[in-house]
Order: sequence, then C-alpha cells, then structure tokens
Amino acid sequence: MSFFSKMNKKDKKIFNHVLVVAMFICVTIASFFIYDIVLDAKTADEKAEDSPESVPDIIIDVTEPVYREPEKIVVSDKIVYLAHLTADRKDYTFPFLVEDNATVADLLERAGVTVSKDDYINKGYTPETPLFEDIYVEIGRVEYKEVVEKVSIPFKTIEMPMIYSIWAGKKVKDNEKGENGVKEITYRIKYVDGVEVSSSKISEKVTKKPVTAKVYVDRTDLLDLRNGPPSEYITVVDVNVTAYTGVEEGGLITATGDPTQVGYVAVDSTVIPLYSKLYIVLNNGFVYGYCTAMDVGGGIKGNDIDIFLPDYDDMMNFGRKAGKCYIISYGKGN
Repeated sequence: MSFFSKMNKKDKKIFNHVLVVAMFICVTIASFFIYDIVLDAKTADEKAEDSPESVPDIIIDVTEPVYREPEKIVVSDKIVYLAHLTADRKDYTFPFLVEDNATVADLLERAGVTVSKDDYINKGYTPETPLFEDIYVEIGRVEYKEVVEKVSIPFKTIEMPMIYSIWAGKKVKDNEKGENGVKEITYRIKYVDGVEVSSSKISEKVTKKPVTAKVYVDRTDLLDLRNGPPSEYITVVDVNVTAYTGVEEGGLITATGDPTQVGYVAVDSTVIPLYSKLYIVLNNGFVYGYCTAMDVGGGIKGNDIDIFLPDYDDMMNFGRKAGKCYIISYGKGN
C-alpha cells in the first residue's frame, strides 16, 4: 500500500497544496533562468552589430596633420641618424652612430666615392665637415677644357693723298684691297657635372695680320693757289726743290713746334728766315703755291727748299726739281 493511500483526507489536501506551491516555485525559478539566457544572447547580438567587422562604412579623420620632428632611430640603445649623398647622378643614404663623430669623408668612403681637389662640394662642406642628422652632401664633378676660338681682325682703310703725282699724270699704284687678319683666343672653360659655369681668356695670338686697304685720292685741293703768283713781293729766288713727308722719327712736328702739313716748307733759315711767306712754282709748271717757311733740315743749304707732301709715294715721285720762289715777306724767326 502506497504512502499516499495511507494518508487521510485532510493530510491529502495539505499535501496537494504543498505540491502546488513547490511546482510554482520551480516554474518561477525556471522562468528567471530562461530570461537570463535570452538577455545574454540579445546583449551578445548588440555587441556583434556594434563591432568594426560588421560596419562597412569608412571613417575619415578630418583633423589637421601635426608635423613632428623625425624621430631618431634607436638600435641597441644607441642613437643613429641618417646622412644623404648625391654624386655622379646617384643618391645614397647611410645611418651613422652619433658616438662615431663621423665626417663627410666617412660618408664618401661608405659610398665608395672619391673627390679630387677640383671637385665641388655644396654649401662649402669639406671632407672634414662633421656629419649631422639629415645632412645632404652633393658632389659636383669639375672639369676644365681649353677651347681655341678664331676671331677675324677687321682691316683698316686709309686714304693716300696724292698731289704732285696726280698733277704730273704719273701712274700710281692701284688701290690696294684690304684683307682681314685672324687671331686665336684660347679660353679655359669650367664645367660642373658637364654644365659650363665659367670661362676665362688665358691667351691671345695673332696668326695672320690684317692687310690695310689703301685708296689713292686727289688732294690738290690742299694747295693754296689763289689767283696765281703774287702781284707784290720782295724778290724772286731760283731754288732747288725737293719734297718730304711726315714720319714718326721727327717728321711730324716742324722746327717751330707745329704739326707738319701741306703749305709748310723747310728752308735754310740763314737764307730764308722762319715764318717767311713764300710762293713756289716749278720750272715744269707745277705750282705748289702760297706757303710758309716753318721747318729746317740738315741737308737743306742755301737756296734749297723742301716742300711737304702728305704721301710717301707722292714724295718719291717728286724727286728734285728746279723752280722759283717768290719771297712775299721775311719772317722774324732764325
């Protein structure tokens, strides 16, 4: 016989009430347990939705960039910096330890670059310049070349004034054509990395002298002929007439200190005083005209007179001629 069948009616009623209460309590506890499970699952879903993997949108940072000094590299607790080199169109970057106290020479050695005494290093750096963080060293290869330039020397043109030769109808030289000369100028040109930066002239030599052009012209207009021989004069003297022209050795200035010119003649001042006014005509008809005794000469004696002609060829064509000299007035010079 079971335990429940032995109970009386009253006890059965109490037992049923206890059983209902116990079941209610069990259901309540089970409900709370299920609620916690559901709540945890929901929270997990919300976190999953908020995670970056589930958000495809790109987030853009609009804050202004902040410049920061380059940080030194730390290797085995030792400070390292970078040094830069450009040479022969190549760029190099090498790290150096601060404690090594490296120089530009060390940087060149690291890169296997040699520098001659003529090469250029930027900013006045030398191989002994200490390296520092982010130093930039640039090597310019310097080369010198000598270039010879041929330059034309323009010729000059001079007029050859003819007086007696034109009058006498004597043949004179044809006009002589000029010819340019040539000179060679040597320049020393400096190149840095193949680019010309300066040039200086180191020598100049004439290899061909220019030939002066000569043009013979009639200058009988330089003679003072007026209207023929003077109507009034002191005396007429028979003379031997020669000619001279201007030369650098004493022939450019007269004895009176004046420049030589047509119309000035040289005399023996003991016969014809200086500054005397004269009129000269040759027996062959050539008229030198009115002139002044302004010069003397060691070879001029007595009645010799030396007339001035402006051209050497004209002087040589003149020779020695007989003529007459009208003395218009005597000068006061001796």
